[in-house]
Amino acid sequence: MTYSVFVAGTSFSGKTALCLGLYGKLQEMGLRVGYFKPVGQGLKMIEGKLRDPDAVLMKEVMGLHESIDDISPIVLGKRYLDQFTDDVEKSADRINESFKRVSRDKDVVLMESAPLPEALICCGLDLPRFSREFNAGVVFSVKGDDDTVAERAMLYKLFVEQRGGKMLGVVLNFVPIQQLERMRGVVSNVLERCGLSVIGIVPDHKELTMPTVYEIVDALDAEVLAGKDQLDTPVDDYLIGAMTPESALSWLRRSVGRAFITGGDRTDMILTALETKPSAIILTGGIYPSAVALSNAKERSIPMLLVTGDTYTIVTKLEMLSGRIVPSPTSTRKIQLARRIIGDYIDLKKILDDYVSQKQDRSKSRK
Repeated sequence: MTYSVFVAGTSFSGKTALCLGLYGKLQEMGLRVGYFKPVGQGLKMIEGKLRDPDAVLMKEVMGLHESIDDISPIVLGKRYLDQFTDDVEKSADRINESFKRVSRDKDVVLMESAPLPEALICCGLDLPRFSREFNAGVVFSVKGDDDTVAERAMLYKLFVEQRGGKMLGVVLNFVPIQQLERMRGVVSNVLERCGLSVIGIVPDHKELTMPTVYEIVDALDAEVLAGKDQLDTPVDDYLIGAMTPESALSWLRRSVGRAFITGGDRTDMILTALETKPSAIILTGGIYPSAVALSNAKERSIPMLLVTGDTYTIVTKLEMLSGRIVPSPTSTRKIQLARRIIGDYIDLKKILDDYVSQKQDRSKSRK
């Protein structure tokens, strides 16, 4: 039977980045590695079907030969409970059959949980069930903001184990620099005393989850009017230009690296924003900027993007993009960073020891 590791966690806690990094590191060791996301979230429409963007990313970046329907057999829509009004076990059978195909000829399968670890607990298709059925140890990722991370980690340990799953350990992820020593010296000790192994303490790497301008262009289907040579620039949040130029200037000076969103007819706002060199300027409503504004953006090599939607629609789409790694020509740097993080901050030995232990147990059972 293939060895499985179930990477789970709270929303935007770095699950996909961990999978990317682990995938690369385990491959470097000569292991045949697969990827499986039994329950995904449909945020991307591809060929008329809702797809999970993390599954799409892994298939494209890692060159997985399995079909996307097998890599992520169940994809949840917004009103996902409608999908389970019939026999839930049909969905369970579909997941099991897909896992068999994905795990064929693999030494290790990295499984990734749904956005929320408690997803589908009301239908019996939850994280602990998959941990049991696929004998997958759970590596739980949780943001290490402050001491409350210990309570969250223990809560999910109890959730997994009391429902029959196996907890392998926890990764304290996206830890602010000022909290690192506390996580290492206090929080990790508390968790270890409570029987929860700390597999890694990872400092915050904003560049890992910040979208690039290229990714925004792709997500918004934007027209690039200026700054085409700066599309790999990371975007650290957004600022909406719905104020006076004077007020906008004070905010922009304190918001280095943000993209500025305003209407193409707001020449005064655009020129004000250009003074502070934002990561990009997004013009809504399909309104082309003035010649002066466009010329200014080109001179400064600041990406200027034109989109047809209104501000609310654009911001909604950008929120779906935020915190994710998506396949794009600029994602190579993020993938390399994810692998480096695994090497620098994750105790792979704990996972490999469990892998070896399972192999030895199976070998004994055959005798």
